[in-house]
Amino acid sequence: MPELPSALVDAHIRRYVANPAYLTRNFERGGRYLHHIVEEVEARGLPTELALLPIVESAFNPQATSRAQAAGLWQFIPSTGRNFKLDQNWWTDERRDVIESTRAALDYLEKIYALNDRDWFLALASYNWGEGAVGRAVRSNRAKGLPTDYASLKMPRETRNYVPKLIALRNILRDPQAYGLSLPFVENKPFFAAIDRNQSIDLALAARFAELPIEEFRALNPHLHRPVIAVSRSNRIILPLDAVEAYNRNLEAHVAAGRALVSWHPYTLKAGENLASVAKRAGITPERLAQANSLKSSKQALLPGTSLLVPIETPRHSTEVESALARFAGAKTVERVVVPAKTYRVKKKDTLARIAARFGVSESTLRALNHLSGEVKAGMRLTIAPAQTKTLVTDAQGRSSFERPPPTANKDQKKKRESRAP
Repeated sequence: MPELPSALVDAHIRRYVANPAYLTRNFERGGRYLHHIVEEVEARGLPTELALLPIVESAFNPQATSRAQAAGLWQFIPSTGRNFKLDQNWWTDERRDVIESTRAALDYLEKIYALNDRDWFLALASYNWGEGAVGRAVRSNRAKGLPTDYASLKMPRETRNYVPKLIALRNILRDPQAYGLSLPFVENKPFFAAIDRNQSIDLALAARFAELPIEEFRALNPHLHRPVIAVSRSNRIILPLDAVEAYNRNLEAHVAAGRALVSWHPYTLKAGENLASVAKRAGITPERLAQANSLKSSKQALLPGTSLLVPIETPRHSTEVESALARFAGAKTVERVVVPAKTYRVKKKDTLARIAARFGVSESTLRALNHLSGEVKAGMRLTIAPAQTKTLVTDAQGRSSFERPPPTANKDQKKKRESRAP
């Protein structure tokens, strides 16, 4: 990339140099990913500085999530992630997948580079602020007869500092010793390999086969949300190169011994069961079971019909397991919740008839709920609907709906009578 004459570049250089521990943490964490990213950048003939963009975006933390729900090394928001074919579901979030998110980020950067007349500074501003926002700022300056380069546009403070941060990092890395810095050594060779799989496997078991701490396994596979890696949802895992041989050897021995690869299976709660009883039978804590299924709390009063991933004592045949996991879109919770009473404060010129029409209830219902005999007066608080206990069903995508109560006996009898009528 070209130079960017800017006092902001110098200011960010001073900040980075004053905090060498921050840079050290970034390169120690990012060392797992840097070789892959640099290779992908160079294969496309793009500026190598782009490999440093995850420092600005996420500090090389694939688990980073912003207030705008941007996620992963490259901080894709959900909609942009979907536009660039990054799957996001209950099982996996490819915005955190090191390989897929890097592919998508470079696709996006190439697109906005072309949209901005091959100007990398405007392309980067678009990555941070949005291509539409940068386009409007360029058109506004052009209409006023002003320059349309990055430094001349009016933009938010975050975007104004975005490119200078990247250029500051580039300048430091060209000669860290000149700034009195000694950065971690990152070898110029691949750190990891992608392993294709044809069977599902418990995540903890995969880490054990690779002889890795679970934290290190998750650092390379941050896109995997569940304690079991379902092959129907993700058919590969990422391992350090020096762990591949151990993984294959241990996997082969495990399968040859006739042991199961999956202990977590879909399970539907039966009458009399709850989260605590199922967790106790599975030999784990309710908190662990709730976390594995992304439940709001281990204290949720779940009802029969709730579907969860649960470790079971006797693993089933592999084909049966694969079929069950492929059908399981994710946890579905059924619970009883109290819906608060719906109230309304009466305003001037309100009448009971108008209030009833507004909320779609009858006047007689409002009178009964509020023990009214006369007309309403301004300032009164009316109960429109009483508090109710309802059955709430929430699916794997977080969509919630109240379960409709079954028809009453009287209604059923009325339907029968009507069906017999000539």
